[in-house]
Amino acid sequence: MAENSRVHAPYNFAPFSNKILFPYAGIEELPGHDTLREDLKSGEIQVTLRAETPVFVSDGNKEDPHFFRGTNGKHMLPGSTVRGLIRENMQILGFGLIRPGEDLEDYQIYFREMAAARGSVGGALKAYYVDALDIKSQKSPKTGKTFTIPQAVPSGYLHCENGDYWIRPTVEPFLRVSRKHPDIQTFGDGPARVVPVTYRAADGAVKQILPTGQGALGMRKGMLLYTGRPVGKPNHLYLFPEEDLEAMPISIPPEDVLSYRADLEARANSLKAYYSVRFWELPEEGESKPVFFVRREGHLYFGMSLFLRIGYQYPLSAGLPKHHREMIGQEKIPLDYPHAILGFAGKEESYRSRVSVGDFTAAGDPQEQQRVRAILGGPKPSYYPGYVGDGKNYNDVDPGSEDDKGRFQLRGYKQYWMKPVESTAVPEGKEKVGTALRPLPEGTEFTGIIRFQNLTDLELGLLLWSLRLEEGCFQTVGMGKPYGYGRMNVQIDSLRTLDYDLLYGSDLTSSPWKDETDQVARYIDAYDAGVLGTTGKKKKTAHVRDRAEIQDFFFLKRSVRDGRSETYMELKEYQNVREPLPTVRSIRESEEGTAAASVGSAPTGPVDPYEALRNKFKKL
Repeated sequence: MAENSRVHAPYNFAPFSNKILFPYAGIEELPGHDTLREDLKSGEIQVTLRAETPVFVSDGNKEDPHFFRGTNGKHMLPGSTVRGLIRENMQILGFGLIRPGEDLEDYQIYFREMAAARGSVGGALKAYYVDALDIKSQKSPKTGKTFTIPQAVPSGYLHCENGDYWIRPTVEPFLRVSRKHPDIQTFGDGPARVVPVTYRAADGAVKQILPTGQGALGMRKGMLLYTGRPVGKPNHLYLFPEEDLEAMPISIPPEDVLSYRADLEARANSLKAYYSVRFWELPEEGESKPVFFVRREGHLYFGMSLFLRIGYQYPLSAGLPKHHREMIGQEKIPLDYPHAILGFAGKEESYRSRVSVGDFTAAGDPQEQQRVRAILGGPKPSYYPGYVGDGKNYNDVDPGSEDDKGRFQLRGYKQYWMKPVESTAVPEGKEKVGTALRPLPEGTEFTGIIRFQNLTDLELGLLLWSLRLEEGCFQTVGMGKPYGYGRMNVQIDSLRTLDYDLLYGSDLTSSPWKDETDQVARYIDAYDAGVLGTTGKKKKTAHVRDRAEIQDFFFLKRSVRDGRSETYMELKEYQNVREPLPTVRSIRESEEGTAAASVGSAPTGPVDPYEALRNKFKKL
C-alpha cells in the first residue's frame, strides 16, 4: 500500500479577500483620455527588472522556441508580460472584484476517481463517482475473473448537426472485446481509433469480428473502439452496434458541450504524450463517433472511455468569497481599481487603459543559455486537494446554508514559490509533452518605460506598489517558474510627473517634467493608509499592509525556499493523500510566529459559468 502523503507543490495561493474596493460608481465618473487633468497625475516610470535566476520568455515558436526579440532584434520582455504581472498584483493589492471568465476561468470541472484509498481526501469523491456510474463488480462467465463495469453507462453515437450536438443510442448494448480475441489480431495494436467492422455475437459475447467488407451474409455492422494503448495489463476494446434509428435523439445541453471542450483542452498536453488529441475532439459538422454517456443531476456526460470523466455539481465560481458572488449577480457593478486603471472591454461598456506598458529591452547583448527541456504542465483546478481548502471538493456546497465551513472555497490567486533553479528532465516516452527553454542568464537586466495618465494620488500609489512590491520582494515572469526560473528584482529608476504650470504657463524653454523619484514611497504609503478608511470606535486608520491576506501575498513574494518540498508530486503520492496542500497562512504563521486571523467567507448567488467559455470557443 502507498504511504500516506500530504499534498505538496511548487506553488501556493495568495488568498482571496472578501473585501472589494469600488472607487467609481460607474464609467461616467472616470476621467476622459482626450485631456490632461490638472487635479490628476500624468507621467512616466522608468523601471529595471534584473533576473535573479535565469529567465525565459518564449517567442511563441512551438517547435523551436527562443527568447522573445523585438523588431530591432534585441531580447525583450514584452510589454504584455509586464502588464500581466501588474494586473495580477493590482487585483490583490487593490481588492479587485473577481470576475468569472476574466479573473477566473470558470466552468464545471470534470474528474475520474477510481484509485483513491478509503479515508484519503479522495475517498468521498470516489464513492460519489462509483455511485454516479453505478460501478459494480462482475464475474466473467468465460474466465471466472472478476472485473468492474459501470452499469449506468450506455452506448450511442454522438452527432454534430447545424452546430448542435446530440446522441442516438445503439440498437443493443455495447460489447466488451478482449485484445486476446483471435480475430482482433487482424486489426493490430494501433493507437486510439475507431474501426468499422462486421460481427457475430451470442450470449453477450462476440463470436466473430472482421473488418467491414469481409463479413458473410447475416453478420451485423458496428464500430470497434480502441480507447488507447494498453497500460500494464491489456485493456478491453468495445464493440458498438449500429445506432437505433427509431430511438429519439438525446440533445446535449450547450453548457455540457462547453465543459467537455474545456476539460479536453486542459488535458491536451498530457494526452498528447500517448494519443492524438484529435481522436478525443468533438465531431465536425455532419460527422458522428461512438461514445459512452450518462445523465447525472441535470447534466449529460459523454466520452470515448467507458469510465467516463464526469463533472462536479458546482463550477469553480461557487467557491469564490461571498461578497464577490453577491456582486457578480448584480445587473450594474461599480468599477474596482484594476478595471478603472487598466481598462476593460465589456458587452455594453468599454474603457481604455490609463496605463501604457512598453517592451522592456535587455541591456547589452545577453546570450541564450544551453537549451533545457522540462515538463511544464502541472496539476490543474481538477486536482481539488491543491486548489480547495479544508480537504473539500467541488461538490461540497449547500446552496441553502449560510455556514461558511460547510462550503468549499477556492484558495486564491496561484503563485509559484521562489527557489533556486533545479535541474529539469523529460522522462523517456514523454518527449511530446516536454517544452524547450533557452533562458537568458542570471544578472540580465531589462529596462522599460510605463506611462500613466490622469491617475489620482492613490491610484498612482497602487500602480507603484504593484510594480515594486515591498522591500525584499520579487516578481516572477516567463516560463519554468515551477523549477525556479524567472525570479526578478524590480527597481523603480525614476518617477516623473507633468508639472502643469510649466507645461502650460512657461516660455517652452523649461522642462515640464517634475522628478518625483524620491516620492515613490510616499505615494505607496498614501494608498496603504488611505483606501480602507478607519476602523473601530477610536477611528483608527486601517492599513492595507495589516490585512492577513496581504501579508500572505507578500510572504509568497518574499520567501525564497530551498526547493525540497516545493515540487510537483509523483504519481505514487496521489493515491493515498491524507492531507491537502497547507495554506500559505499556516506556513507563514509557523515561520514568522504570527497569529493572523482568517478572512473570507462562502459563496452564494447564481452566475452563468459558461459565458466566458462560449466566447472563447467562438473565436477558435
